[in-house]
Amino acid sequence: MTDGSAQHPDAPLRRARSSDPFRWVIENPGTVDLIVFGSAALLLLVFSLGTGAVGWWTLYSVPMVAAGALCRKRPLFGVTVIGGLAVLHLLMMVPVVLGDAMTFYAMFCAVAYGRPLVHGIGVVAGMLGVLAQALFWGIDALLSEYGGLIPAVSSFAMLMIVGTITIVAVWALANLQRARVRQLALTRDRAEQALREREQRTALAVADERARIAREMHDVVAHSLSVIIAQADGGRFVAEQKPEKAVEVLGTIGETGRAALADMRSLLGVLRQEDETSFGPQPGPEILPDLLERVRAAGLPVGLEIDGALDDLPQALGVSVFRLVQESLTNVLKHAGSGATAAVRILRGPQQLTVEVLDDGQGIDPSSDGQGHGLTGMRERMSVFGGTLEAAPLPSRGYRVRATVPLTGPPDAPSRSSSTPALPLDPPRSAHHLPGEPR
Repeated sequence: MTDGSAQHPDAPLRRARSSDPFRWVIENPGTVDLIVFGSAALLLLVFSLGTGAVGWWTLYSVPMVAAGALCRKRPLFGVTVIGGLAVLHLLMMVPVVLGDAMTFYAMFCAVAYGRPLVHGIGVVAGMLGVLAQALFWGIDALLSEYGGLIPAVSSFAMLMIVGTITIVAVWALANLQRARVRQLALTRDRAEQALREREQRTALAVADERARIAREMHDVVAHSLSVIIAQADGGRFVAEQKPEKAVEVLGTIGETGRAALADMRSLLGVLRQEDETSFGPQPGPEILPDLLERVRAAGLPVGLEIDGALDDLPQALGVSVFRLVQESLTNVLKHAGSGATAAVRILRGPQQLTVEVLDDGQGIDPSSDGQGHGLTGMRERMSVFGGTLEAAPLPSRGYRVRATVPLTGPPDAPSRSSSTPALPLDPPRSAHHLPGEPR
């Protein structure tokens, strides 16, 4: 159960961002422009009305300043409105108004925030504005009472030079801003991608851990319950025929239940991360004889043959080998039918470890619903070490589970520990793998 007051890990960072006014200004450009330019246009209108200086300059300047609120979000709209008003007041013989300063801002926004087409339109509009102003003042100097050709050419050339320099400077600053915006967007995308990858890695780790826990739970519960059920079924017959043997059967059931309970406590202790929990040793190949004794006590004759030293295997691989044999024998108890026998062979070679479990039972259990998870768990265990698992019925009768795992280190000197196997350990190699068989 989770605490209702628990907060998202990023909550403090989000609160810090929301309380930082400078970050808010950067992350909300449209709102900032609306406040700044809207207020400026309103103050300009109030000043004109208050001083009685309402004229053509007010009529053009107020909407040009107000249009600046949309230049960053919609640069094409800003260039069109501001540029159109600038040309219009020039045609109305009003050469300069206060709002003409917004033409440079409109061009800046078109280059910095607009698409390539808008970028080009902004530059062309700026140069045309410079040309229009230069022509206006050149013609005015030419037609002036004290003017002439030389003053007209001088005025035209000076305005073109100053205007071009200004346009180039604005263009350069706008390109720097465009590069900065792109860099910020790239950094934000990378941060979001890193966050998504971290969340995905966390989800995969959780899924892997759940799968591992499910395998452990299945191995512990399925094997122990299979032994207990087999003993209980046999115990009813023994209690009727030989009551004195019932005590032995009940003892086996109790020992199996206690062993399963100890395994469950160990697993749950790991999940709870209790430092005070005392964990017993993890099962490995060295306790396979004890496992086989429990299986034999459940009524399944089983033989064991080990070729090669297993005591130097990595602990994780040793646990997987034990669980594979345990699950395979559990499947024999559940599916092979009465009168079946089994054999376990473990062969350690120079480059790989082979584990084989065979039985001479009925092969495929016709009553199974196909929803078992035993083989899936065994394949997952072997795949962790780069190994493979083959599971299929034998051609005549019985079933075989065979796992191979590559080894990186050299084995120790061979040692042989075996008991009489219950059936041949070299079945035909033509058995086919049935991925969907629930054993």
